[in-house]
Amino acid sequence: MTSNEVFDLLKDHFDHVVKSLDMAILLEHVRRLEPAAFARHFKGFRPQMLGRKRIIEALRFEVFERRNASIADILTLLWNQENRDLYHAMLEHVKTIQEDVESIERIEDAKANEFIDELLTRFGGEDILICVRLNDVRFSTEVIATRLEGRTNPSEPGSAG
Repeated sequence: MTSNEVFDLLKDHFDHVVKSLDMAILLEHVRRLEPAAFARHFKGFRPQMLGRKRIIEALRFEVFERRNASIADILTLLWNQENRDLYHAMLEHVKTIQEDVESIERIEDAKANEFIDELLTRFGGEDILICVRLNDVRFSTEVIATRLEGRTNPSEPGSAG
């Protein structure tokens, strides 16, 4: 799944993803790695003078309208760095199934629920959902929908996974 497809699933959580990041670091990454997007939205402004809302809206435009995969990748990278405790906790859980986590095709629902129960004692549900989506954790669509998105019907929109 591409980073743009992942963010399509996280559309309702986009603000939360961006707000959790250090704006100066985020803008520096955008400036260095995606200079055209930086020039389009931020050129001529001092980073400390840009409001958080303006930054979020510019990034939303890049990810959802322009389908800028580089911006989506930057957001994923920085979110995982900022939320490294959750990222590493999830990784340790998944490694109990198989050390080579990339080769895991599916995590059984009982195991996924066990992981979620433990993680919820230390992290918020929205952050766990973001971690699962951004890192393509192989939970079933039903587990993601019912446990993390709070939907009773996994076939509702946004349940691809």
